[in-house]
Amino acid sequence: MGHNDNFGKIKDIKDDYHGYLTDILHCLNSNARKTASYKYVFFKSILDNLFNVNEKLEISFDHLYKDFSIIYWNIIVKYKLQSLMEKYVYQFITSDQFVDEVDFYSLKEDTQREYLGITKNVIGINVVGALYSDFNGVIYGFDKKRKVIWLNEKTYRFLTEYKSSLEKLNYYAWIIWIENILRIRDEDASNLATKLECSNKRKSLERFKEELELKGEEPKCFYCDNKISFCSCHLDHFIPWSFVHDDKIWNLVLSCSSCNTSKNDKIPDNKYLLKIQTRNKALLKNSYKEELNRLYNAALHNGFVHWEERD
Repeated sequence: MGHNDNFGKIKDIKDDYHGYLTDILHCLNSNARKTASYKYVFFKSILDNLFNVNEKLEISFDHLYKDFSIIYWNIIVKYKLQSLMEKYVYQFITSDQFVDEVDFYSLKEDTQREYLGITKNVIGINVVGALYSDFNGVIYGFDKKRKVIWLNEKTYRFLTEYKSSLEKLNYYAWIIWIENILRIRDEDASNLATKLECSNKRKSLERFKEELELKGEEPKCFYCDNKISFCSCHLDHFIPWSFVHDDKIWNLVLSCSSCNTSKNDKIPDNKYLLKIQTRNKALLKNSYKEELNRLYNAALHNGFVHWEERD
């Protein structure tokens, strides 16, 4: 199996999780027989989209390629790190010197769309089959015709239960790989962790604030019920962004600055889980109960602590 294949069936393993971890460790090892940055970027894209699965545990190429392309934009254009995507990125920017070293979300929306249009098919052509083969077919299956990858119950449970640890493992292996490349080129390898962490920098949430206002959300803090104004309030990811790495309106609530600062990357009490589901059903006509329960439990399993509210 390799990048030219159009279909790959996910393989089942007999043991609990050992086989998954072994194949991931072998694949991400910077001394592996085949090394390339697509491994780290695409694996990160999968981890970041674990909660965008449908009822069949499928993730569409549309979800994956956007994250994949945006990460590559920032590590190539902003941080000058080399990769297989260089030819696509530099083909795009050579005609416009003003985009050099600019973060992706600082680009105009039409420029963003143009870039994503150019890179849209890269994962299907070059990446999905290749990483499937690198993982020995045990992590995901794929179908290029339907433009999806899929997980089974066991792999999905493994990836979500150990998401934070796998993210750290991926970052560490990626840093080692880049350091080796930069050392050979006698270039600066400082602050790589920060650079990679910023490679999918959060975008503005203002549009969600406006959408919640239009849908009739009351201008008060979700947590303490104090009145606030839409122009000065904070938008808080109920399940922390540092875990989900995604912006969904059903996971966003209005917050005062005090509660938002205090809560930070913590998980609210279970009473707020019920409250946000009730809010979603009233405003969005869907409680998103299954999605929120899955995120809530997975975040706690990954070591995110409960928020101790101040009196």
